[in-house]
Amino acid sequence: MEGNELKDKVAIVTGAGRGIGRAIAVAYAQAGAKVVCAARSVDEINAVADEVDGLAIPCDVSSEQSIQTLINGTIAEFGAIDILVNNAGAVARLPTHELPTEEWDTVINVNLRGVFLCTKYALPSMLERGSGCIINISSGAGVVGPPNRSAYAASKHGVMGLTKTLVAEYLNKGIRSHVILPDATVSQMRSEGFPEEDPESLIQADDIADAAVFLATQKTTAHTFEIRVSQGLATRYKD
Repeated sequence: MEGNELKDKVAIVTGAGRGIGRAIAVAYAQAGAKVVCAARSVDEINAVADEVDGLAIPCDVSSEQSIQTLINGTIAEFGAIDILVNNAGAVARLPTHELPTEEWDTVINVNLRGVFLCTKYALPSMLERGSGCIINISSGAGVVGPPNRSAYAASKHGVMGLTKTLVAEYLNKGIRSHVILPDATVSQMRSEGFPEEDPESLIQADDIADAAVFLATQKTTAHTFEIRVSQGLATRYKD
């Protein structure tokens, strides 16, 4: 998709180095946005920023100080924040009774606390201008409880609740909050957990980017709270 739907809008995308985050960064740039690519993987976000003619700011969303640096750096460069996509994620795959507490904490800190902190520090810029768009990437696990992913499911359920509260608090102030719930989507995280799947049969990162562009460009006369993206094909498996 190429056009001017997001011309001169400033968008931060966390987890932008690969997968869904990279696809959203590319799609936003094609729609005219100025994109800030954030992630811990410096080489990856530098490559994506070069691709989209954007700005790379290294960020660990489990660190409040790192998030403040991201927000302050974006405002220093562009003067404002119009769109925040909270996409950075982590997962732990163990039965609940075997899950180390530190792994639980890591997943919650990235997937839920990180969303809260990025949103908390981006909101003042949006409130000052009376407009903004926050898109949180949850998961199909945000409405079900898959086995061996207790921390992941809990964090993604939390993202759903947080987004509902953001709508209640800020929609009437011009700030729109949305959540996207992808089911099985091609990503490094997915392939590490399910290496036997044929990635061509899964949801593609561009499919999620299409939803993110729609939400960022939706007219103000309507508000879409959530988009659930399910597989259009049956999962195939490698020989």
